[in-house]
Amino acid sequence: MKNTLRFFDRIIVVFLSIVGFTAACDDPVVEYGTPYADFEIKGTVVDNDSQTPIPNIRLIRVLNEDPFYGDTIYSDSEGKYQFSFNEIPEEENPVFEILAEDFDGEENGGSFQPDTVSITLQKSDWVEDGSGWYLGKAVKTEDIKLKKKN
Repeated sequence: MKNTLRFFDRIIVVFLSIVGFTAACDDPVVEYGTPYADFEIKGTVVDNDSQTPIPNIRLIRVLNEDPFYGDTIYSDSEGKYQFSFNEIPEEENPVFEILAEDFDGEENGGSFQPDTVSITLQKSDWVEDGSGWYLGKAVKTEDIKLKKKN
């Protein structure tokens, strides 16, 4: 009985060794990872009436519909802003929301109402192709127009 079990043990070991080597020789069929892309959203914050740039506006890229969980930047002295980030695009034409707030009152030339802008990326916004899990890079230029408070 012991000899029979040893014989079958050896057959199983040889079989598993062959299966292991043949599986290891091929390229992996299943890859583990997450698709991601680079995004750049930029533009100028301007006064809706005079079209002049507004400096020092707080801009929050809203995440999960909650402005407290977003990236925050400020427009520069010429009203320009730029978000650069990478993430998993959840749809073909991703939509990003930016909340623009005037937090310093009259210091930047007026007191402006907050506004949330939805920015949709189209196929034409993709400037770089990707490969593998990297899907490429999209760049969108979008000016944000704020209205003065009454």
